[in-house]
Amino acid sequence: MAFPERASSLEVVGVDLDASALALAQRRQRAATFLTADVNALPAGLGRFDLVLALSVLQSPGVDLDRVLRSLHREHLTPGGGLVLGFPNARYRGGELSYGARLRNFARPDLSLLFADVAQSRRYLHKHGFKVFVTGKYEVLVTAIPAAARTPGDLEL
Repeated sequence: MAFPERASSLEVVGVDLDASALALAQRRQRAATFLTADVNALPAGLGRFDLVLALSVLQSPGVDLDRVLRSLHREHLTPGGGLVLGFPNARYRGGELSYGARLRNFARPDLSLLFADVAQSRRYLHKHGFKVFVTGKYEVLVTAIPAAARTPGDLEL
């Protein structure tokens, strides 16, 4: 748990399509709630949250990035809430770390798809009143906080 001193006041909800991954997560985090759902069609009753994390999911095949961003922002984020969106810049292939997004029929990584998705997310969030920071290494992180919020000086992004 990231904040053990706040465990009693945190509501953690995890969503994934893979029931076996959710079962493992539930064993590790018994106080959290885990739901099998498609990120393209999150249930309306899922709730609103102060922080939404979407790591290594938005570039999955079949994910409609525009629809998911709109849904997370409009239906699942509290006013004053923030988002951290992670776009993978590395994957394990056959036990070896492979950097960059791979396209079919390309011998080398091509980061243009990654950059396009990061830029699209950044543009959407900035347009809707967020300060947006792009950081990361293995995962390119798009972190968004409300424009009126004070930017923490000691925040390690």
